Amino acid sequence: MQSVLGEISKLRKGLPIVIDYNNSNRYRVVAKEDDGSKTAYYFSTPIYNYKSRGLIDGKFHSNGGAVYAVGSNASITVFKNIFMENIEGACTVELTQRPIIMSENELLCGDSRIFPTANGVALKCDARNNKKTSFIIEVSQPFLIVRSNDRCFALMKEKFRPFVVFSCIGSLDSAGNVIAPAKIEYQKLTDKRYSVEISATSPLAQNVLLEANLYENKLFQDTTVESGNPFTNNAFGVAAFIGDSLAYGLQWLYSRADYSKISEIMDKRVAKAVLHIPKFNKSSVEVTAHKVSARFCSFGSNWNNRISSEAQICDSHSKNGYQSLDVTPLFVDKRTKTIAKSEGLILKPQIKGAGFSAITTGDSCFAPQILEINYR
Repeated sequence: MQSVLGEISKLRKGLPIVIDYNNSNRYRVVAKEDDGSKTAYYFSTPIYNYKSRGLIDGKFHSNGGAVYAVGSNASITVFKNIFMENIEGACTVELTQRPIIMSENELLCGDSRIFPTANGVALKCDARNNKKTSFIIEVSQPFLIVRSNDRCFALMKEKFRPFVVFSCIGSLDSAGNVIAPAKIEYQKLTDKRYSVEISATSPLAQNVLLEANLYENKLFQDTTVESGNPFTNNAFGVAAFIGDSLAYGLQWLYSRADYSKISEIMDKRVAKAVLHIPKFNKSSVEVTAHKVSARFCSFGSNWNNRISSEAQICDSHSKNGYQSLDVTPLFVDKRTKTIAKSEGLILKPQIKGAGFSAITTGDSCFAPQILEINYR
């Protein structure tokens, strides 16, 4: 994510953003339109700081030799280590070298690069010649429960709510395109310390990309399910490989909006709703959205127990780094033109067997999904 307003500007194709400052929702920016309507851009993760209520800038700043960033609900400091802290506790990621500032959006640390996210950092690590990258992680609170799979490692604050999440976006080629998933493995060292190892799943990979974020509740509750790992749930994973891949087989994404986070718009007359999902590869594979037939559990769903789909809602189109889907039929009641609650949607590939589209899920803080709603 370049910046909150930068991403909105891309979606608006350069049209000016006249902000409506009468907004108290931490997930959205509201723009006033020339025709008297308004357009709300709801990000899948909060984009305002919890304390200051100011819009996060997505930048690193320097102060006395230390580098810091302000997340939605985290203070991030990068000096000898990466230190993320909020009122719930702290997490330290040990570094082998002191980082060098390349720009306000990028730090260089040996063979790795560090970028700010909405509530943590993203790390791009060297994966050439099958190289693996290891980190030592230490948290302030002992005996946290681990929830993990081969792409996500979460230390849980509560049964269904993490404190911190480390999740892979994927394996990258030299141009930065995701060509395959990345893999994460962990080992518990003490009650507070863990060793985490990141590796690519393709011998052609040049780098691996992952996120490390303190957790905030998300606008979308979602999970991928896949034929290649029929018992795997991926509730806190930040990436989806919609379509066919060697690692996952056929993968779908189940997603449902948390309507309590868009409560102020529920009684408005809505003209259009579009879901914009960041895309990380150049594949021609587009996704299609289907209405889910019944309520699904984002924490318990897998390929073997997946809920069936109903009618197709829409196809996507790719532009400016997003796959965009007109989800008006799902979100808007035809008669009243107000928001209609639903059990969510399933994203599938438009064409089976043609590869995959690498996109982010609603859990990503590095490249959040954006729900655009035009209303009066």
